[in-house]
Amino acid sequence: MLASEMHAEMNRAMTCLVPELDSEAALIPLRRDRWLRPDETYERSGGVPCYVFAPIDEGPKKDYIYCPQRGDDQPAGYYHLRTREGNIQAYLCLKQARKQHKRNGPMGLLFSHKSREEKGIIKHENEMYDKVETILHNRMLYGPHDIYSARMRLLNVQATGSTVKHAGKAAYLPALASALLIGL
Repeated sequence: MLASEMHAEMNRAMTCLVPELDSEAALIPLRRDRWLRPDETYERSGGVPCYVFAPIDEGPKKDYIYCPQRGDDQPAGYYHLRTREGNIQAYLCLKQARKQHKRNGPMGLLFSHKSREEKGIIKHENEMYDKVETILHNRMLYGPHDIYSARMRLLNVQATGSTVKHAGKAAYLPALASALLIGL
């Protein structure tokens, strides 16, 4: 599978679980220098604000995700997907949707009674969801550049001598690096 096909498949998996992520601002692979602050405006779109006050969720808005109030520091409202706050909320929504999908999804109680092909499809789907979750987790911790954040995760794992499970969070790095090199 080509890197571009893999990215397209991961983007589909991401938007399937969290429809708000169907935005250019959240596509895999993401390559930005920094997160925008909520008090900034996104200049390329003609000065679009990064934060729009809304005490309640009024439904989906393009390039934004609704965040409930978190303490005194983060008021409720719509945060642009180019902000750290928006990506933290996207990650939390993905985790919630993933739990719901596992509960109601194709795995069910009769996984052992599925055909080999159905099991393969379910496993592939779960691998895609795992990759998307890893990428959003890395973005949340390290920044809006997927390769940089995967490298930082890998360095962190190596420095702390963490387990193999945690190293999997950085395993997407080779695919991202090769995708960028192919694109040059």
